[in-house]
Amino acid sequence: MSYKTTKAENKLSTVLSLPLGEKTVVWLSEVNKYIVVIPPVDKIIKFIYQGESEKSILEYCVDTLKLSMDEANQTIQLVKNNLSKIESQKDISGNKIHSKFKIPTFDCKRFYQINEIVFFIEYETPEIEYLVHPKFAHLEIPETAKFNTHLQLFQIETEIVLLVNGETIGSWPNTMEHFMTGKVSMEILQKIYHNEEKNWMAVFHAAGISNGRESIMFLGDSGNGKSTLSAILLASGFDILADDFLPVESETLKLCSFPAAISVKKHAIDLLATNFPELKNSKEYSYPLFNKTVRYLSNPNSVKGAPKKVPCKALVFVKYEVNSELQFSSLAKDIAFQKLVPDSWISPLEKNARQFLNWFGKLPCYQLTYSNNEAMVETVNRIFNDEL
Repeated sequence: MSYKTTKAENKLSTVLSLPLGEKTVVWLSEVNKYIVVIPPVDKIIKFIYQGESEKSILEYCVDTLKLSMDEANQTIQLVKNNLSKIESQKDISGNKIHSKFKIPTFDCKRFYQINEIVFFIEYETPEIEYLVHPKFAHLEIPETAKFNTHLQLFQIETEIVLLVNGETIGSWPNTMEHFMTGKVSMEILQKIYHNEEKNWMAVFHAAGISNGRESIMFLGDSGNGKSTLSAILLASGFDILADDFLPVESETLKLCSFPAAISVKKHAIDLLATNFPELKNSKEYSYPLFNKTVRYLSNPNSVKGAPKKVPCKALVFVKYEVNSELQFSSLAKDIAFQKLVPDSWISPLEKNARQFLNWFGKLPCYQLTYSNNEAMVETVNRIFNDEL
């Protein structure tokens, strides 16, 4: 597959496009948005961003698309209206910067070590600590005067502020705490790989499973069993790169390991306790905002040796369904794309957006529904061994 680039003269914007079967995905650089459209809507969008005259676009619609003048006018106006709506959408990820504030007294101080990197994180309150610490608790070390990176998290009115080495990174409303925790993870990611944010293509809300040579990305809505699947595959001898914060490097296009613990839902404890008896007595954490209660399972692979980078073999959208027969099939690329993007952070930089479209265009996409764990593990082995 190949994508095309359109540079707008009047908007200083870039449009990238990638054919996906009978549809086309279009990236709008100004708002870092991806939209899936039916051709020839993609061409009309390009004409608009190229600054083509209304007359030229009308002629294209009438002469090439064989629309009546009224149909052409209505089509162009509809496309323009939808683009205006997309361009006016606010970034809901927060990241507001407070310029003036007084740094508070911190009740909670923790130190974590990932390979040679030591992180000192101060939390103003136990409530803020509760949002971040549990997934990194297995990396905690005793207090030390020598650390590489200093993070501070504290409250200003209804927002949580993040400082890194004294620099204000941003602030997020309490209702968007997942964006804040994602930013904390991104800061940790940059430090352990010695790689700035601009060099990351994307971070996916997905699990990454590796056989040591290649990896598979497992995706699905919250509650569909990604973390449970990760733990089962870990017990079956696979490496777990990550279970819900899965970064992809822009230069290498490889999935990279991230050392956060695996979150195990309450209903999966008994299933996994045979292989991971420590889950029986581990602390339980409740997150009402996400309607979930979890315990954390340390991934032994996350604390051994250098971080891992592995090429991605396939995207698999997974769903655990009680008493279902195993169903495994190819998934249409346009459907896979629309499932992949909403919960992902994709770099707003043009070079990374181009890499993302190129990377996605080459990957096979599948749908897996299962209830039998042995059958699921066998299917994963078949994917790795090219036995589909």
